[in-house]
Amino acid sequence: MRLGTLFLGVGLASLFVGALGGEKAAQKEPQFPLSLFAKATEESYLGDDACSSCHEDVVAKFKLSAHAPHSNNPKLPVGKRGCEGCHGPGQFHVDENNPQVVSYTKMDAKQVAAACLRCHGDTMKLSHWNRTDHAQASVACTSCHQIHPKEADEGKPPADALVAFHAQPTPKKLLKGSETQVCGACHKKTVTQFKQNSHHPVPEGRMVCSDCHDVHPAKNARKDVDAVKGKCASCHADKAGPFVYEHDPVAGWTGDGCVECHKPHGSQNPKLLTSFSRGACAQCHTDKLSRHYPGRSCWSSGCHVAVHGSNTDPRFLRR
Repeated sequence: MRLGTLFLGVGLASLFVGALGGEKAAQKEPQFPLSLFAKATEESYLGDDACSSCHEDVVAKFKLSAHAPHSNNPKLPVGKRGCEGCHGPGQFHVDENNPQVVSYTKMDAKQVAAACLRCHGDTMKLSHWNRTDHAQASVACTSCHQIHPKEADEGKPPADALVAFHAQPTPKKLLKGSETQVCGACHKKTVTQFKQNSHHPVPEGRMVCSDCHDVHPAKNARKDVDAVKGKCASCHADKAGPFVYEHDPVAGWTGDGCVECHKPHGSQNPKLLTSFSRGACAQCHTDKLSRHYPGRSCWSSGCHVAVHGSNTDPRFLRR
């Protein structure tokens, strides 16, 4: 009797474990469009010749794209090759009962990213992309990049966003326009800041947004003061130190680092300063305002000339 009860208990436990396993498998089933590739077999892929029978112009133009040499690599798995590598197995598309295709104009930003990152996993993983500011703002890969070459006037950002920027003749990285044009189409406030007298030379075409901003940040990238300082120091190495006596904001101990005193995109003040004259120093050193009048600015008077740091004086009086 006891042996039978034991066997019954083992059987029920096995069923319970099996049910849990099946539930977990169901939970892990990929969402569209990854589900389309997951259920495909090698026979599901028909090749580009089958696509050209209906989409001849699109297939012909795609061969001129910078994307084509990579996606047509014969060493790639068949599921990541040619038209079907992006749009899904051709057999599912021509199925009369249930036609299915990966359409980048109809999918939301998360679905587009999932499809693109099937091949671009070396750029970042989907879980990492979902944590970026662009992903959280529902910006899709296709908001900035184009895979199929378009006519000269197609796919460009609105003209009113471009007036402040120098237009690069040839878009790179499969962008829909020059880098500054594509960024400026959404970041209109930044475009306005670059119109101020003191600005980084982005409108003149000597810098681009990615010189400072990482659109596809590395997995371990940290959004902190040190990262800001590191970006600035890549050009302004003489301001980075290390110094024996360091200015707290510059060193990154307090405040926002370089942007504590400077507006990186543009300012009405010289040297991209947040405030004019003594105002920049007075943001922190309020106790000096009522009894200390050095002239136009604390450094132009010849006193605190080493505002970024000094190797000889703790009050930054001389270098």
